[in-house]
Amino acid sequence: MLQSVSFAGGWIGSVLRELAMWTGVLLLLAGCLSVYIGWKQRQKAMLVGETPRSKIADVQSSDVVRVRGTVVPSDEGSTFTSPIKGDPGSVLSAWEIDELYDTPKTRSWEAAACGVRSVPFHIEDESGRVLVDIDDRTVGNETDDTFTPARVLESNGVSVAGLRCSFDSFDVHVETDYGESPPPRVADFVDATDGLSADPMATGLVVDASKRKYAEQTLQRGETVSVLGYATARDDTARSTTDGNLTVAQPPDGTLHLSPSPFDDVPSGGGALLFGLLTGTVGVGIVTALFVV
Repeated sequence: MLQSVSFAGGWIGSVLRELAMWTGVLLLLAGCLSVYIGWKQRQKAMLVGETPRSKIADVQSSDVVRVRGTVVPSDEGSTFTSPIKGDPGSVLSAWEIDELYDTPKTRSWEAAACGVRSVPFHIEDESGRVLVDIDDRTVGNETDDTFTPARVLESNGVSVAGLRCSFDSFDVHVETDYGESPPPRVADFVDATDGLSADPMATGLVVDASKRKYAEQTLQRGETVSVLGYATARDDTARSTTDGNLTVAQPPDGTLHLSPSPFDDVPSGGGALLFGLLTGTVGVGIVTALFVV
């Protein structure tokens, strides 16, 4: 009898010890992620604070600048119909594909891919205009890791290396069931984008509740947008925006920020940093205690 009690106690102790270890590891990971988010928020807040918004006419080459103006296509006809929403006259599409894997054991959404499609466009105010030229980006599927820390930085929008597109909303516009192909417009976009596939979702132990969601937000002609980036000359004669010959692009070793909203209420990152440090400390304490005892 005593042996049975001892065995039961040892088994329960082993289970509790393993649960505690995984709890500590998860808290440590959550703490690290929160510290990362807080640090990135703090970097952006500092950059915004050091870069007051200026009129476009005051922009000079080789400067980090923050400007706000109206979207104007660079040339007539230089727009596209967005691949997911179907918005005509778009100059930029920020998109994301999420997949729900419903298996006998788990049911979870996973980010499959995200990216930005764009054509060069101008933003202008009453003083002048400047070109914004963003390279197309794709993260996920066959092109890169499906999950990257940068992806958690924007709840409404897309964040990839060197580029953050923030919006007031970032909504799902297309949802397909397991094995169902997306609408032709979406399928054509996916087929034409390196690393993406319009084939049915991965096979395996999945059930009919598995789904795929396509979210998107766009910039269009006439909309107002804020840009925080690095001004460069398009040619040797360009020095200012009076002739529209400057481009705002990704800063060297930095990030280009774009949002329809002004950069007026940027989080300081203090809350996320504090939460991350506290959570990480608790996680380290739990893991350390398990190895010491």
